[in-house]
Amino acid sequence: MPAIESDNAAPTLPRANNIALALEILEQVARSRTGVSANDISRALSVPRATVYRVVNSLVQDEFLLRRPDLQGFILGARVVELAHLVTVPTQPSRRESVISDLRRTTGETIHVARFDDTRIRIVDEDPARPLSDSERVASEPGVSAIGHLLLAELPRRRAATLGRLPADEIDEIAAALAVRDYTQQIGLLAPDRACMAVAVREGDGTLIGAIALSTSVARISTAVRHLAALRQAAASLAESVPSR
Repeated sequence: MPAIESDNAAPTLPRANNIALALEILEQVARSRTGVSANDISRALSVPRATVYRVVNSLVQDEFLLRRPDLQGFILGARVVELAHLVTVPTQPSRRESVISDLRRTTGETIHVARFDDTRIRIVDEDPARPLSDSERVASEPGVSAIGHLLLAELPRRRAATLGRLPADEIDEIAAALAVRDYTQQIGLLAPDRACMAVAVREGDGTLIGAIALSTSVARISTAVRHLAALRQAAASLAESVPSR
């Protein structure tokens, strides 16, 4: 790639100063999404233009900088992108991610996690191996999922019937079943061949804040009950990680 022509001889800087200036130039370019010219860099850093030209030339030759196609300035080059990938610190999984990852591995089942914001359902961890057949419907129609049934059972009868678009006697049945089993279950409501069960995630004072659901085929829902202890243990672990109000 051709060098930038300069009609002024640049003063020779010590090597350490050259490195510091190169880093400052790269920072200036990184701050501009559309690129920056050598003149702009010179003004921003209060460095002689000839000195900037010389360092920029070296950075271009080493692919740390790249000329814009319209020749109006410079953008970060491939070498900077490579360095960024090398120094990126891997993020540690959150407590929820660790708990649910372990649950999926030990049960071998499809696991989804939801959070309740008042009467809103938010899916915060959808199993990537088998996503929900209709996540929007799960969020908007509490009456069709075991997750939603947990929420409906928690609400006053009339409000639950309105929100769930269900007769009041069905709300009573959902609440009664939850009281006996300590989990909710639906079969074929969301998809004809799928069923699910859900356990509640509660704060220390008993406030319902979320749900962990196990989804499986209709034929296997009765045998999936063997995982209830693992689901409840995971729910307790998630509850412990929620900050106190």
